[in-house]
Amino acid sequence: MKTLIHRLHNYFIPVQYRIDEELFRKTRIFINATLITGAFAFFFLLNTIAFEMPYHKWSMIVCFIVFFLLAFLLRWNVPLIFCANVFIGVAVAATFWDGFFLGGLQSYDFVWICLAPVLAVMIIDKQAGWKWLIVAILVAIVMGVLQLTGYPFQTAINPADYHIHGLNALISLIVAMFAVVLVMQNAFEMSLIKLDQKNKIIEQEKERSDELILNILPAEVVEELKETGHTKARNYDLVTVLFADFVNFTSIIEDLPPDELVSGIDEYFKMIDSIVTRYDVEKIKTVGDAYICAAGLGTDTSDNPVKMIEVALEIVDAIHELNQERRAAQQVCFEMRIGVHSGPVVAGVVGVKKFAYDIWGDTVNVAARMQQNGEPGKINISGMTRELIKHRFNCFYRGKMQAKHKGLIDMYFVESRKIALEV
Repeated sequence: MKTLIHRLHNYFIPVQYRIDEELFRKTRIFINATLITGAFAFFFLLNTIAFEMPYHKWSMIVCFIVFFLLAFLLRWNVPLIFCANVFIGVAVAATFWDGFFLGGLQSYDFVWICLAPVLAVMIIDKQAGWKWLIVAILVAIVMGVLQLTGYPFQTAINPADYHIHGLNALISLIVAMFAVVLVMQNAFEMSLIKLDQKNKIIEQEKERSDELILNILPAEVVEELKETGHTKARNYDLVTVLFADFVNFTSIIEDLPPDELVSGIDEYFKMIDSIVTRYDVEKIKTVGDAYICAAGLGTDTSDNPVKMIEVALEIVDAIHELNQERRAAQQVCFEMRIGVHSGPVVAGVVGVKKFAYDIWGDTVNVAARMQQNGEPGKINISGMTRELIKHRFNCFYRGKMQAKHKGLIDMYFVESRKIALEV
C-alpha cells in the first residue's frame, strides 16, 4: 500500500514541489484527498444508479471527473492553491446540491461539508481554513433557515432506500475522516522524524563547533563564555611557558616553494600539537616559525614545570625521528631551539571578531629569552624552572648568561630524566 501511494505521489507531484519540505507535505495531502474523495464519488455514483437518484448522480459525476482531473492539473504545473480551492469549492457545492435534493439538513450527505475547512488548513494555510470555515457555516445556515421556514425539499430517493444510502454516507464519512486524521498523524510523525534528524545534525555541528572552540580556548574559558557571554582575565601564580622556534629558518626557506614551506611547517607543528594535547598543556599560539604553549593554566597544579619538561623532551625526540624520515624522503629538515621558564602570568581573551586566548607577563618574556639563548636540539631552562624540576631531571648548568633586556640569568640544559613521569 505504501509503495502504491509513493508511486502515485511520484507520478502526480511535480519536481519543483519536492524541493520545499512543507510544500511537498501539502501536495501529498492534496493528492491523497483528491484521489480518496474521487474514489468515494465513484462509489456514490454507483449508489445513485442503484437507488435511482438523478440529481445526486450528476453531482457525483462532476465530483468524480473534477477530483481526478485536479490531480492531473497539479502534475501539469497548475498552482497548488488554485487546485486546492477548486477542489474544496466543488466539494462544498456538491454537498449543498446533494443536501438540497435529499431532504435538507436531514441529508446524511450534507455533513461532508465539515471536511472543507479541515482540508483547507492542511493543504493551503490557516487563513484559507478560516475562510472556508465561514463558507461552510454560511452554507449550513442557509440550509437551516430553509429547513426552519418549511421549504419543501425534494427527496429524490425511494424512502425504503433512504437509510441504506444514509448508512453508506456515514460509513464513507467515517472512513474519510479517518483518512484525514491518518494523513495528519503521518505528517506529524514525519515532522518529528525530520526534527529529530535536524536535532542530531545540530548536535553534531555543536560538538564540531565546541571542538573548534576548544582548539582555541581552554575548557574553563569556553564554559565561562557560554554562561556569561564574556570572560575575565585571570592571574596564575605558577605557569610554565615553552617557546620553540626553527633554527636558521629565514635562510632555509629562501629557495623553498610556498606549498612545500607551509606543508613542512604544518607537519612539525602538528607533531608538537599531538604531544601538547596528550599532556593536557595549553597551546597558546604560533607566530611565524615560533610555537608557544603553557602548562598550569586552568588547573592549579604545582607539577606543571615537570609536565612541561616532559613535553619538551618528547618534542626533541619527535623532531629527531621526523627529521630522519624527511631526510630519507629528501625533504627539508628543521632543527628547533626550546626555551622554558616558570612564574606568574596573566591570561585572558582579547579581540571580538577574531578573539584569541593569550598570556602576558615577565614569565613569557623570560621564556622567549631562554629560547633565543638556546641551541638546536636542546632544552634551555631558567634557574627558576630548574629548582622546580631538579628532583626529576638531570640538568647541566651553563652559568649566568646575558639575556636581552633581562641582564644575567642562570641557564641550564635539561639532559635526562631521573625518574620516568607517568602521564
